[in-house]
Amino acid sequence: MAMSARAKWMASVIADVFKIGEYDAQEVFRSGSQPQFEEFFKGTGPARIFVYYQTPYKVTEAGEIVDVAGHKEFFVTDGEKVKLKGKGVYFVRTAPPGTKGINVGSANDNEVLFGEISEHTVTSLNTIINQVYKPLVDRLEVQDWGVCEEEQKKEFTSVFDKFANELKEALKSLQTNITLEPYDRRWENEARNIHNTRVPDTQMIAEFERIFNDWSEQIQEALEGADAERKDEKDAGPRQELDYWKQRMRKLTGISEQLRSKNCRTVYDVLT
Repeated sequence: MAMSARAKWMASVIADVFKIGEYDAQEVFRSGSQPQFEEFFKGTGPARIFVYYQTPYKVTEAGEIVDVAGHKEFFVTDGEKVKLKGKGVYFVRTAPPGTKGINVGSANDNEVLFGEISEHTVTSLNTIINQVYKPLVDRLEVQDWGVCEEEQKKEFTSVFDKFANELKEALKSLQTNITLEPYDRRWENEARNIHNTRVPDTQMIAEFERIFNDWSEQIQEALEGADAERKDEKDAGPRQELDYWKQRMRKLTGISEQLRSKNCRTVYDVLT
């Protein structure tokens, strides 16, 4: 089947993003993903489509993502089920779902928008919102709002500013959270069979005890550091008090998530 002008243009975008040949990029339209693209073009499927070009992976019983040896291949998704491991490209249909299809005879117009994304989603989104869109919104003139009523304008800017600030806070949380040391993977088999072993490896036990003690000190220092900063702010008011508890909650959430990870659960299981 001959490729449409729209599909060829999308393939050229994919080729440019992943630095591959256009013929190789066109393979994604001839593979098992063809029905997804057809639904996207016809307007019967989701208004978005993501294309990743990466090596395959599998999810273990513990929920850990492990790379599978092999060549890179295309993954086409609506963004819900496939994990992005590097960077990807997305296409967005601007017409509402179910209204009309895309003119596939046209290569490039406003019916389809595209962009790149990375696995560091919060960082990318923060950059786009706070460094691209927010300055544009802040500089909008009265006439740019058209028939939008003043109350709607205030509500939009208020919600938008709040979202932009929450993104900054989320990014700050990712950057300031502590990282608990992982155990050496050479102990993987011994740790997995710890309850079936009569005499556990003493070197492994000693290593896991050291790691566990380091975690305890790290967590204690992180929480005590936040308390020390709070005491230094003698003139702190309600806003500073709120910021303190927000920061503390972010740290506790980050620590809690790590303690539920396979790495921490393994160390805990071995020592108990």
